Amino acid sequence: MASSLSIEALDHVALTVSDPQRSMRWYEDVLGFKPAAMEGLQQGPPFLLRIAEGNYLNLFPGDSAQLKPVPDHSTVAMRHVAFRITYTCLDDIQKRLESLGLSISAFDYGPRCRALFLSDPDGHQIELIGYAEGVFTA
Repeated sequence: MASSLSIEALDHVALTVSDPQRSMRWYEDVLGFKPAAMEGLQQGPPFLLRIAEGNYLNLFPGDSAQLKPVPDHSTVAMRHVAFRITYTCLDDIQKRLESLGLSISAFDYGPRCRALFLSDPDGHQIELIGYAEGVFTA
Protein backbone atom coordinates (compact mmCIF):
# COMPACT_ATOMS: atom_id res chain seq x y z
CA MET A 1 0.00 0.00 0.00
CA ALA A 2 1.29 3.47 -0.86
CA SER A 3 2.16 5.89 1.91
CA SER A 4 -0.12 8.82 2.70
CA LEU A 5 0.02 11.77 0.33
CA SER A 6 -0.23 14.21 3.25
CA ILE A 7 -3.02 16.21 1.64
CA GLU A 8 -3.39 19.41 3.65
CA ALA A 9 -6.77 20.75 2.47
CA LEU A 10 -9.07 21.33 -0.45
CA ASP A 11 -7.41 24.23 -2.29
CA HIS A 12 -9.82 25.40 -4.97
CA VAL A 13 -12.82 24.59 -7.08
CA ALA A 14 -12.67 25.32 -10.82
CA LEU A 15 -15.83 26.11 -12.78
CA THR A 16 -16.29 26.79 -16.47
CA VAL A 17 -18.71 29.69 -16.92
CA SER A 18 -20.27 31.44 -19.90
CA ASP A 19 -19.36 34.97 -18.75
CA PRO A 20 -16.53 35.20 -16.18
CA GLN A 21 -17.23 38.86 -15.34
CA ARG A 22 -20.92 38.17 -14.67
CA SER A 23 -20.00 35.15 -12.55
CA MET A 24 -17.37 37.15 -10.64
CA ARG A 25 -20.00 39.77 -9.77
CA TRP A 26 -22.53 37.10 -8.77
CA TYR A 27 -20.12 35.28 -6.44
CA GLU A 28 -19.01 38.60 -4.94
CA ASP A 29 -22.51 40.05 -4.49
CA VAL A 30 -24.39 36.89 -3.50
CA LEU A 31 -21.83 34.82 -1.58
CA GLY A 32 -19.38 37.53 -0.54
CA PHE A 33 -16.29 36.07 -2.21
CA LYS A 34 -13.42 38.51 -2.85
CA PRO A 35 -11.37 38.96 -6.04
CA ALA A 36 -7.92 37.44 -5.67
CA ALA A 37 -4.63 37.39 -7.53
CA MET A 38 -1.70 35.01 -7.54
CA GLU A 39 1.90 36.09 -7.90
CA GLY A 40 3.14 35.38 -11.42
CA LEU A 41 -0.34 34.73 -12.83
CA GLN A 42 -1.72 37.38 -15.11
CA GLN A 43 -5.31 38.48 -14.52
CA GLY A 44 -7.51 35.71 -15.97
CA PRO A 45 -8.15 33.19 -17.09
CA PRO A 46 -8.60 31.70 -14.65
CA PHE A 47 -10.32 34.46 -12.74
CA LEU A 48 -9.75 33.95 -9.02
CA LEU A 49 -12.04 34.56 -6.07
CA ARG A 50 -11.10 34.03 -2.43
CA ILE A 51 -13.74 31.99 -0.59
CA ALA A 52 -12.02 31.91 2.81
CA GLU A 53 -8.47 31.66 4.07
CA GLY A 54 -6.66 29.24 1.73
CA ASN A 55 -9.75 28.40 -0.36
CA TYR A 56 -10.40 29.75 -3.85
CA LEU A 57 -12.85 29.57 -6.71
CA ASN A 58 -11.31 29.62 -10.19
CA LEU A 59 -13.54 30.67 -13.08
CA PHE A 60 -12.67 29.67 -16.64
CA PRO A 61 -14.43 31.07 -19.71
CA GLY A 62 -16.41 28.56 -21.71
CA ASP A 63 -18.41 28.48 -24.91
CA SER A 64 -21.95 29.45 -23.92
CA ALA A 65 -23.28 27.39 -26.84
CA GLN A 66 -21.83 24.29 -25.16
CA LEU A 67 -23.55 24.66 -21.78
CA LYS A 68 -24.71 21.35 -20.35
CA PRO A 69 -27.78 20.96 -18.16
CA VAL A 70 -27.36 20.08 -14.50
CA PRO A 71 -27.26 16.26 -14.26
CA ASP A 72 -29.98 14.42 -12.39
CA HIS A 73 -29.13 12.34 -9.31
CA SER A 74 -28.66 9.10 -11.28
CA THR A 75 -26.03 10.56 -13.65
CA VAL A 76 -22.38 9.96 -12.79
CA ALA A 77 -21.12 13.54 -12.58
CA MET A 78 -20.09 16.22 -10.12
CA ARG A 79 -23.40 17.26 -8.49
CA HIS A 80 -22.71 20.48 -6.65
CA VAL A 81 -20.20 22.58 -4.75
CA ALA A 82 -20.83 22.94 -1.01
CA PHE A 83 -19.68 25.85 1.12
CA ARG A 84 -19.89 25.65 4.91
CA ILE A 85 -21.74 28.43 6.70
CA THR A 86 -22.54 29.09 10.35
CA TYR A 87 -25.42 26.83 11.38
CA THR A 88 -27.12 29.46 13.53
CA CYS A 89 -27.15 31.94 10.62
CA LEU A 90 -29.03 29.72 8.15
CA ASP A 91 -32.43 31.39 8.55
CA ASP A 92 -31.00 34.89 8.11
CA ILE A 93 -28.95 33.78 5.10
CA GLN A 94 -32.02 32.21 3.49
CA LYS A 95 -34.03 35.42 3.98
CA ARG A 96 -31.22 37.53 2.49
CA LEU A 97 -30.87 35.28 -0.57
CA GLU A 98 -34.62 35.22 -1.13
CA SER A 99 -34.69 39.02 -0.87
CA LEU A 100 -32.27 39.04 -3.83
CA GLY A 101 -34.89 37.15 -5.84
CA LEU A 102 -33.00 33.86 -5.80
CA SER A 103 -34.77 30.52 -5.79
CA ILE A 104 -33.70 28.65 -2.65
CA SER A 105 -34.38 25.04 -1.65
CA ALA A 106 -33.88 24.22 2.03
CA PHE A 107 -32.97 20.70 3.12
CA ASP A 108 -32.60 19.16 6.58
CA TYR A 109 -30.09 16.30 6.67
CA GLY A 110 -30.89 15.68 10.31
CA PRO A 111 -31.75 17.56 13.47
CA ARG A 112 -28.41 19.41 13.53
CA CYS A 113 -27.44 19.71 9.86
CA ARG A 114 -29.23 21.98 7.39
CA ALA A 115 -28.51 23.18 3.89
CA LEU A 116 -29.67 25.71 1.33
CA PHE A 117 -29.41 24.99 -2.39
CA LEU A 118 -29.27 27.61 -5.12
CA SER A 119 -27.85 27.95 -8.62
CA ASP A 120 -25.33 30.40 -10.03
CA PRO A 121 -26.02 32.21 -13.34
CA ASP A 122 -24.81 29.19 -15.37
CA GLY A 123 -26.86 26.66 -13.41
CA HIS A 124 -24.01 25.30 -11.25
CA GLN A 125 -25.64 23.97 -8.10
CA ILE A 126 -24.38 25.57 -4.90
CA GLU A 127 -25.01 24.12 -1.45
CA LEU A 128 -24.62 26.27 1.66
CA ILE A 129 -24.42 23.85 4.57
CA GLY A 130 -24.35 24.41 8.30
CA TYR A 131 -23.56 21.92 11.05
CA ALA A 132 -24.42 22.33 14.72
CA GLU A 133 -21.45 22.00 17.04
CA GLY A 134 -20.54 18.40 17.78
CA VAL A 135 -22.60 16.91 14.94
CA PHE A 136 -19.72 14.78 13.64
CA THR A 137 -18.79 11.68 15.58
CA ALA A 138 -15.42 11.05 13.92
